Amino acid sequence: MDKEDQVLLRHLADLADASCGRDIPVYTDFLNLHEQTVFLSAMPEFSHVRVRLDGGYEGAERKIVCFLPVYMEDAGRESLPIVPICISSSAGKFSVPCTHRDYLGAILNLGIERSRIGDILTGDGYAYVLCLDTMADFLMDQLTSVRKNPVHCSRVPFSSLEGQVSYTELSGSVASVRMDALLALMLRGSRSAAAACLKAERVFVNGRLCTSLTAAPREGDVISVRGAGKFIYDGVTSSTKKGRQMVRIRKYN
Repeated sequence: MDKEDQVLLRHLADLADASCGRDIPVYTDFLNLHEQTVFLSAMPEFSHVRVRLDGGYEGAERKIVCFLPVYMEDAGRESLPIVPICISSSAGKFSVPCTHRDYLGAILNLGIERSRIGDILTGDGYAYVLCLDTMADFLMDQLTSVRKNPVHCSRVPFSSLEGQVSYTELSGSVASVRMDALLALMLRGSRSAAAACLKAERVFVNGRLCTSLTAAPREGDVISVRGAGKFIYDGVTSSTKKGRQMVRIRKYN
């Protein structure tokens, strides 16, 4: 564990102690996958406090850690310091298509730190961004254009995010259900290239770092490959006469 990870854990420990000692909810900024792995690896150290990770919708990649008192154990997302904001183009048919990078770049150019922003879900002429409540008003007031498109920002309920995540289905056969074989299928590459991804610490399963070639994902696991996308492993659908396993995988669009 490097120095930055140790600093993160000390910060998280301070927040957990504050929540437990004062019986109040305490929250972090949005954590990336590596930071979540660092936290999850130290979970026994936080057994004295109730913990919840949430990114604003099911399947979110960037999440905040919530240290909660007993009276908030069953609290809904509306009680969390996360605000969904819809960014919509007002240029109509003259809108220039925008990517995730375009929206993120426009937001960061306002001087907002990356840790204050969660996932961004893009659509045709719009995007939903999850942000901390302390940033919501500033973002809505200051973000007026994305890639030369004039935009309008507004708060929306969490229910607006339902159905916004779409997938591309991938299927194929693997010799065995192990991580290097599945990654080769996901990335349309070789097992040696998949092994390199694992060695470079680019692969996360349900937010936890995975470096094992032989790890066997379970049905429903979310596999994120830094720089290549996020996938859901749906399991084995059948076997071939030669003993290979047919598997189904969905890639987040």
